Amino acid sequence: MELTISDLKPFLPGLEAALDDEAVSEVMINGPGMAFVERDGRMAAVDVPELTTDAAARAAVQIARPLGKDPNTEPIIDARLADGSRVAICGPPAAPTAAITIRRFGGRAFTVEELTASGSLPAAVVDETAAVLGRERNLLISGGTGSGKTTLLNALVSLLPADGRIISIEDTLELRLRRANCLRFEARGLGDRGVTIRDLVRHALRHRPDHVVVGEVRGAEAADLLQALNTGHGGSLATVHANNAAAALSRLATCAMQASDALPWTVVCRGVVDGIEAVIHQTRTPEGVRRVDQMVRVRDYDATENRWVVEAIWPPPSGDARSGPSTPKRRTGSAPKRKRRGRRTR
Repeated sequence: MELTISDLKPFLPGLEAALDDEAVSEVMINGPGMAFVERDGRMAAVDVPELTTDAAARAAVQIARPLGKDPNTEPIIDARLADGSRVAICGPPAAPTAAITIRRFGGRAFTVEELTASGSLPAAVVDETAAVLGRERNLLISGGTGSGKTTLLNALVSLLPADGRIISIEDTLELRLRRANCLRFEARGLGDRGVTIRDLVRHALRHRPDHVVVGEVRGAEAADLLQALNTGHGGSLATVHANNAAAALSRLATCAMQASDALPWTVVCRGVVDGIEAVIHQTRTPEGVRRVDQMVRVRDYDATENRWVVEAIWPPPSGDARSGPSTPKRRTGSAPKRKRRGRRTR
């Protein structure tokens, strides 16, 4: 039996309306009678007295078993429904009571034009992104959890050349790439048959991609991604969790250092500078508004001061900026600029 998010309603009394509401992106059950939903980017509590401890435990079993899982033997479950939605279950002994989080597979994919019209994506950022990708250079998107990185990534992929071959790599399939010449790879769980993001980044290069799109960089796969970005796969994009654009560069380098065959820190940082042309940072306001609040061009890495040298693109620059990998901060004044490399030949 293949379940969709709508099929979960009989198992979750009191949450039927939330599961039917396309504006609800996540439903989170914390415990007996305690649930929260995220609607249009805002979190709200939902009173569900019907959802007792026993009811939540039964719901976990009823949801998991059609997916080939059993909460009684697997306290931690992560599964995908037939409609692409995700279900995460954590039960005893890992949690006091069954905790269930349901993430709806995104409604529709927003276009660049729609994001610009809504005010979340400045036109200047679109123009600069198109120029960066047009030069076959690479882009990093950063932001916190729920900031809209995937939505932005999905939209910006449309700026890639129409005849390019794209391979996307994700932990969970979320991107909706409207391209004929496109392969979508998804990581799988642990065990003998597990497939990691790093496995997929390495394997993707054997399928002759023009552009590699990584849904989220979290670990050692960053080392392989940087190698790909610096060896002819220009016009690629990836996302990473970070608090600002400069911190995203540090995060990417730190992830690359997790590889067992990692190069020295300064060498990795040079690889980041050579491989990443620009960083776009996405944020979510307390009111739930998702928007781009920063775009920088990567100029250099100062090994002496252990700082990134970046040039502000958005908001309009008021001077050069330097930010350090460990404790990002801004400084004014001139900054050394690296020499630009020419367009790659394939």
